[in-house]
Amino acid sequence: MALSPTFPSASEVEAFCAENAGKEPLQLRLKKSKPPQFETLLNQLEVRSQMSERFGPLIECPGYVFPPKSKLSQASSCATALWRGRELGLTLTKGSRVWDVTGGSGVDTWGLEMAGFHTLVTEPDRGLAALHVHNSRILGTEREVHGVASEQFTPEVPVDALYVDPSRLDTDGNRVYHPKDCFPNPLVELPRWLEQAENVWIKLSPMVDPDEVLHWFPNVRAMYLLSVHREMKEVLVHVTRQPNLAPGRSAIDLYPDGTERYRFAIDPQAQKPTLDHPRTYLYDADAALVAGRGIPTLAETFAMQQLHPDSRLLTSHVLHTDFPGRVFQVDGIHAPFKGDWPNGASVVVRGYPDKADSIRSQMKLKENAEHYLLATVWGETERGFIAARRVGA
Repeated sequence: MALSPTFPSASEVEAFCAENAGKEPLQLRLKKSKPPQFETLLNQLEVRSQMSERFGPLIECPGYVFPPKSKLSQASSCATALWRGRELGLTLTKGSRVWDVTGGSGVDTWGLEMAGFHTLVTEPDRGLAALHVHNSRILGTEREVHGVASEQFTPEVPVDALYVDPSRLDTDGNRVYHPKDCFPNPLVELPRWLEQAENVWIKLSPMVDPDEVLHWFPNVRAMYLLSVHREMKEVLVHVTRQPNLAPGRSAIDLYPDGTERYRFAIDPQAQKPTLDHPRTYLYDADAALVAGRGIPTLAETFAMQQLHPDSRLLTSHVLHTDFPGRVFQVDGIHAPFKGDWPNGASVVVRGYPDKADSIRSQMKLKENAEHYLLATVWGETERGFIAARRVGA
């Protein structure tokens, strides 16, 4: 494409970051003498100092240039980008041509290329489009880049699949989550995308309701609720041209390198668990399983009871060390704001009306990674503070 501005070289980036390590951006902006392409160099310093865990593999790539931090708020981590490329590889063959409809920061494009796909990118922000061209040269990949909105573009050469990460910022810069408020609007554009290829993958906000997603996109083949280090990151749907009466739903947690710590299949038809008082062990499911409405499936799989519909905690007299979440052994049960907590405790709130910080303040508790105070509810309306210790942390 015609966009070919110059960017700092790898040696210029390394020298700037080494010279200014630990310095605040405002401090550097106040300096009278600034090197050429100062803002771009400052962007690289900020990414390295604040986002190294998120973008580690790309930071280590000499010459790779990141966009401003403000344009990275929605960017995938390298972990989810690598996982996504491998997941698409279960459906597509190596060398397939994938249209990255919303190029953005380029992290997802990189993940697709690392999986062996040829990428076509549409990106209306000409600065970001130029970065795609530069970074493609640095990576040595065959990336076809078009500085245009996807709605105004039709590939001249057929593609095998599409990947879409719609912008979740409205015109005022406010964060949105419903697809109808995103850009491009996948509810409107999906029919045209499916004309281009049989397989379309759409990344959605981690806040979406999985049951609503199936109403928005009736042709979902599979839905993935993705977390990293047990922190919910995104919902990814694989949409095809044909309706699917029984779409798969999986909660997946990743290691930082993008490999799976576990993959747990959720059955949306699983019966609600029976309720019971706290038993010997309490089980706190990971965020992806909660987001995917997987508590009934977990209860069924591990033969557990739930404390209360408002509490996601499950309970059992049996220890299950392979449970996808935190496991606690109960040491005692106390009335709210009662009990002896001489060593302090980490406070976890599950269905209790007060916030963890408020409880910690009122109880004058020091943070303690070994002892826990679980503020929760069970039975009809019974509330209490459960003293517990983490098992297998």
